[in-house]
Amino acid sequence: MQTLGITELDYRNGAEHLRLVRGAGTVASAPVAQPSSSGPATASMSAPAGVVQLHTLVTAPEQAAPATETIEAPMHGQFYTSPAPDAPPFVQVGDTVKEGQALYILEVMKTLSRIEAEYPCCIVEILAQNAQPLEPGTPLFRVERLNA
Repeated sequence: MQTLGITELDYRNGAEHLRLVRGAGTVASAPVAQPSSSGPATASMSAPAGVVQLHTLVTAPEQAAPATETIEAPMHGQFYTSPAPDAPPFVQVGDTVKEGQALYILEVMKTLSRIEAEYPCCIVEILAQNAQPLEPGTPLFRVERLNA
């Protein structure tokens, strides 16, 4: 860290958190959380001058987020979010979609096809832009599958 002139490095990857601090004096660390049945516990420590401190944040297991799936383009074509340029989009983020409900229009060789949901779902994210050219496998929507 000294060679590179770095005094602090903060790295996060999901629930993991790593923090490196290079100091010139006694430095109190950030609290270190430890998983427990009653919640996170904290501890504080200090280090002598010039010592690099390593802080690791360990969080209690979180409740699993609902699994999402990606709806992809079935073939080459043009993606349209609505039935007409001045019409509202078929779906928006947060919409609950029924099986058979229109999601988008796919234009292939000047033929417009209304593509419908294959299962009930909730739209989490729209990944494609209106009028975007598509290739097979292009991600279009991130959805949460719902029970029928």
